[in-house]
Amino acid sequence: MNILVVEDNKRIGNILRQGLVEDGHQVVLSQRGDEGRDLLISAPFDVAVLDVMLPGLDGFSVLEQVRAGNCTVPVLMLTAKDTMPDIVHGLNLGADDYLTKPFQIQVFIARIRALGRRGPVLQTKKLITGDLELDTVNRSARRGSDDITLTKKEYAILELLMRRVNQVVTRNQLREVGWSYDAEVSDSSVDFYMHSLRSKIDIKGHDSLIRTVRSLGYSMVGPK
Repeated sequence: MNILVVEDNKRIGNILRQGLVEDGHQVVLSQRGDEGRDLLISAPFDVAVLDVMLPGLDGFSVLEQVRAGNCTVPVLMLTAKDTMPDIVHGLNLGADDYLTKPFQIQVFIARIRALGRRGPVLQTKKLITGDLELDTVNRSARRGSDDITLTKKEYAILELLMRRVNQVVTRNQLREVGWSYDAEVSDSSVDFYMHSLRSKIDIKGHDSLIRTVRSLGYSMVGPK
């Protein structure tokens, strides 16, 4: 794949580039947000990697501007900001995935491969799975004609699940989006929120929209 990496830390950028090249990819490395934006708009890339804290233009602004210009290249956000609102903000702007620093290079490579398999996707302000609809602008949910009231954590978890329909989302990934990557949150706490979320979005007498994947995590079940 042809991959753009926008990272102002020269050491980290070189590590990412080396890992991607060793995995068989072509890499263009930029250290400025405004330059990265221009490259994304003008050149064909299969995947882009965006740091949040960049000179010239921050990663959120880069993402917002390229999505407004109908750029559908899958984007992985790299961020040292580990609070749930920052992660949700990036997803709302059109990020396809994220990693919070520090992270292992093997995990980074795996995420890049997954985004490459997915290919360009049309960004939307609404996520729809069956009759469940999530408005990512107003951060509201409804199933059929019924409005659903969600807490901030429930919303963040549901958005992640709906962005990865039929994919396994691990408990660690749910911790990252609902709390933060280094928060000490037990499996039972994650399971409690999943139980609460299910009770709000599921319809009595019907199969749950959220499937438990034993020993791994959860998966949002898409229409058959």
